[in-house]
Amino acid sequence: MNETPPLADEEDMSALRFRVVTVGGQRRGIKLEEIYWHCLGELAARNGCRLADIVASCERELEGDGNLTARLRYVATRHLRDQLETARKRGSLAAVASQVRASPSPAFALTGSKHIVAYNAAFLSFVQTRVLRSQQPQAARGLRLSFDVQFVDLVQRLKAAPGEPQPAGFTIGVQGQVTRGKLNAALAPLVDQDVIIGFILG
Repeated sequence: MNETPPLADEEDMSALRFRVVTVGGQRRGIKLEEIYWHCLGELAARNGCRLADIVASCERELEGDGNLTARLRYVATRHLRDQLETARKRGSLAAVASQVRASPSPAFALTGSKHIVAYNAAFLSFVQTRVLRSQQPQAARGLRLSFDVQFVDLVQRLKAAPGEPQPAGFTIGVQGQVTRGKLNAALAPLVDQDVIIGFILG
């Protein structure tokens, strides 16, 4: 049976909590900060085991008079580090660019500084046919793109409804030509910055 503790209020995560864990038929009294108990509970749930199994594994890894609580803190921190590294890999700009390129509709990724960090072939074709009305190569160079709402406001709307796209209008200008339209906006899964992926409609 998994023993994931309920998530405590943020102000309580640093509080020490005493727990009794039975390992190999023997009871162990362990005192750790709440945040470590929560991380260890998450790790146990992820591995499909009991919290006692995590404690037993830490005991086996100790050498001589090693400190069990220190080992448990290390294991909890390593679990958090591994999760962060996985999130960074899945939420890298390269991963976002791959998602944009995979879209069958015109799509792009835009930063708060209005810098396009990714676009797909369908977007390039859209710009060439709707704005330039030609098949010129490198049409995305010198392109200006903006939403009909402030970038930060659109980001807030997306964060307020996780997983739900938000409609928005857009304007594209390049070489003195302009076109407008509608899109669905999604928040890119990046850790260190806000980037919006736009999927052009129609």
